Amino acid sequence: MLMDSVRRKRNSLILIVILLLVSFIDGKYASASETSAEAIYECESVTRIVSGGTLVNYLDSNSSAGAWNMLSTSTVGAYVEYTVNVPAPGEYTIYVKNKKVNTRGSYQLSISGINQGGIVDLYSSTPLYTEVNHGTVNFTSAGSQTFRFSVTGKNFSSTGYTLGLDAIRLVNQRQSLRLWYSAPAANWETEALPIGNGKLGGMVFGGTGVDRVQVNEATIFSGQKVQTTPTNYTEYSQIKTALNNNDFASANTHVKNWLKDTPEDFGEYQNLGDINLIFAGHESGISNYVRELNLNTGVAKVSYVKDGRTFTREYFSSYPDNVMVIRLTSSSPQSITTQVSMASPQYNIVQSSSGNNTLIVDGQNNTGALSFQTRIKILPSGGSQSIASNVASVTNADSVTILMSTSTTYTNNWLDYAGNTDYAEDVTSAVNNAGNKTYEQLKSTHTSNYKNLFDRVSLDLKGTNMDAVPTDTRLTNYKNGSADPGLESLLFQYGRYLLISSSRQGGQPANLQGIWNNSNTPQWGSMYCFNINFNMNYWPAEVTNLTETHMPMIDFIDSMRPSGRETAKNYFNISTGWFASKKIDVWGFTMPYTPAVSGLFMGGSGWLSQDVWEYYSFTRDINYLATKGYPILKEAAQFYLNFLTPSGNFLISTPTTSPENSFKYNGASYQISAGTEMDHRIIEELFNNTITASTILGVDSTFRAQLQTAVAKIPQPQIGSLGQIREWYQGDYTEQEVTHRHISQLYGLFPGNSISPLTTPALAEAAKVSLNRRGDSGVGWSIAWKINAWANLLDGQRAYTLLNMQIKNKIYKNLFDFHPPFQIDGNLGFTSGIAEMLIQSTYAKEIHLLPALPSNWPSGSVKGLKARGNFTVNMDWTSGSLTKAVIKGSPNDTGTIRYGTSVIPFTLDSSGVYTYMP
Repeated sequence: MLMDSVRRKRNSLILIVILLLVSFIDGKYASASETSAEAIYECESVTRIVSGGTLVNYLDSNSSAGAWNMLSTSTVGAYVEYTVNVPAPGEYTIYVKNKKVNTRGSYQLSISGINQGGIVDLYSSTPLYTEVNHGTVNFTSAGSQTFRFSVTGKNFSSTGYTLGLDAIRLVNQRQSLRLWYSAPAANWETEALPIGNGKLGGMVFGGTGVDRVQVNEATIFSGQKVQTTPTNYTEYSQIKTALNNNDFASANTHVKNWLKDTPEDFGEYQNLGDINLIFAGHESGISNYVRELNLNTGVAKVSYVKDGRTFTREYFSSYPDNVMVIRLTSSSPQSITTQVSMASPQYNIVQSSSGNNTLIVDGQNNTGALSFQTRIKILPSGGSQSIASNVASVTNADSVTILMSTSTTYTNNWLDYAGNTDYAEDVTSAVNNAGNKTYEQLKSTHTSNYKNLFDRVSLDLKGTNMDAVPTDTRLTNYKNGSADPGLESLLFQYGRYLLISSSRQGGQPANLQGIWNNSNTPQWGSMYCFNINFNMNYWPAEVTNLTETHMPMIDFIDSMRPSGRETAKNYFNISTGWFASKKIDVWGFTMPYTPAVSGLFMGGSGWLSQDVWEYYSFTRDINYLATKGYPILKEAAQFYLNFLTPSGNFLISTPTTSPENSFKYNGASYQISAGTEMDHRIIEELFNNTITASTILGVDSTFRAQLQTAVAKIPQPQIGSLGQIREWYQGDYTEQEVTHRHISQLYGLFPGNSISPLTTPALAEAAKVSLNRRGDSGVGWSIAWKINAWANLLDGQRAYTLLNMQIKNKIYKNLFDFHPPFQIDGNLGFTSGIAEMLIQSTYAKEIHLLPALPSNWPSGSVKGLKARGNFTVNMDWTSGSLTKAVIKGSPNDTGTIRYGTSVIPFTLDSSGVYTYMP
């Protein structure tokens, strides 16, 4: 028992040394976001100074780390002083663990010379430990702080002055960013935890006897390339004629005839398979189980105790090394015995192995248009290993590192989607190169790369620290009415985590479920749907300082253009420009399709073009605009310039639909009409952005003039008889479903910027009427859209009501948002909604600070949000009022701050900083 105590103490000391070394990398302490919510300092392990007495270490297995300190003295004023390294600035609650029977003296704690709390007198004849709360201290900087325990007298029943001191615990009042649970996941959709690197996605279950990591690779879709063919233009022209006569039934018939030959072979995102790990004998007898996902590091973890030994697993998907990593360790040597295998539901599966440490799975999608190879390399330290019958066995190892990667033949090229003939060599190199590195190197590279993105933004909404409560319990408590601002900020950061994990440069963008899918026939194909969902995925990309995650989407939009040109020509007889209607797979499907209510959305490529412009609006990257952004915008605008149809003095979008919605006319329900509010705002925005871009670049003056003439003829928003924004241009029609999930007619409010209480108050009031008619409830992403809408109406309380509703009604235990089923857009729209409540900005570089702050967040801080114009903004507020804002950008750049009713021009100083204190 004594040796076990010494060993635990030694291991604890080693861990402390490692943590301190890590915290001093690059000569700086770790930030709060890099550490846990609490820091524990064992009194016998840190630097200490004694005055007026003696200090002795005593072993005790009941102490926090196997030993404690006793200060012995006969003098009032004697003290022991401990030096601890506070990991980051901020408010900390101070706890001191004492051994009561040995604390015969009373004491006063002072921290760096300032008394903290009152005199402590806690003697008891029982040899119990007790933890004393010494209150909260605000450390203004990280680094060394001295904790002095000064003897002030004897206990009333004692003749001694001794102090029994075990540990100092600092609890950071800033919420930690960790999802954690006390049981393994039983359900993929609601409980498993996601990891990803934009290419390789995993869902971690964390079972003890059998662990499962369900895996995906972002390019593995069913289907194949489908070539568009010319359609019947006679039917197309007859649609317009019927609409001009309000003959909606005939228009619908002609649309069916027009689109009847659209191919139905649409690709669906696929399940690659499961990595299974068996731990014989670990099915029962488990204690201290914890399953977690640390958003600060992008690492999932499982730990539990079995037969007195602590078993730990760590999981992450590394972007730099292009591998998924699973690490198995134990507190005792020679304790890891496991069997590893993989099962895949894909087609033409062939399993093999290489040597005694690598499993190989080859396969194809359902059409054979895509081939893939997965390799799993198992690297134990100690013990023995073998492979038999496609199962890798490890026996009595000290630790095991498992590396998985997948490569496919897919290349995002309209001319050849199977261009990667070196896919087998690619995956072999990935696992071999990773295998030549230590686990510590792999983890360090991963966390450094991940944190370079994630750590840019911090959000502190204050409130009671609930980190000690399991996440599923916190969610239940929240649903039952308990306030938890920390859960709200956790969900904000979870959205950022999901975007980082599912959208990285050089890869596919985030689809309807990010990169996580356990089915070969997922709902809606888990595809890219751009009548809201795909678009919403990227609402937080710029404002929450994740610009790099935006580029996969923009590259993907760029890749649509060859297919989009064919769709423009074959469906609309337009030979200049590109068009994509509503959805796409990885095979370039850009065509409209039936039924028209879901398949004929004429704003598709126009809405996608908004992201192309927003990247420039935020970054002001002129090279990007010239080489990538403007070519996409120009071609999209060329299509719409030819598509718009004269109607009196106006140019309208016809035929079209308002996404997935129907209107009532003469007792019947219809979808196809001549002109919608959404189309007109999208096309107007596209034309204006293209005009601005061509002006900046000094190109295409003739084309620019054509756009300027056309944009002036696009109908402006109309207010209907109920005071609402009219959804359909052709008439003041009533929705078939008043509470429909889409709020398409409010595109101009958000994500557009043509409706605002500050510039168009009448339209803003009409937007409120429309939102109230739709109602607050809805599917997950619909509620998220409404959060953003009310935030842009500057109504923070209504936005918060919806935020609260989304958490209570549309969030699973693993914090996935659901429609149902799980859709990542709801998570990412939620994150955007909180950002829009805290900051809004315009292309003209007006930055609106705390535009929709609810009373539920009276005090807080946010750092690292982005504003258009390439500004970074930090803010602090107290009692509902801004106390300080720091704006950073290019030296001497200018802009405007809006706060409340104040509008203040600003100029950044020579170091690129401006500080605003109202």
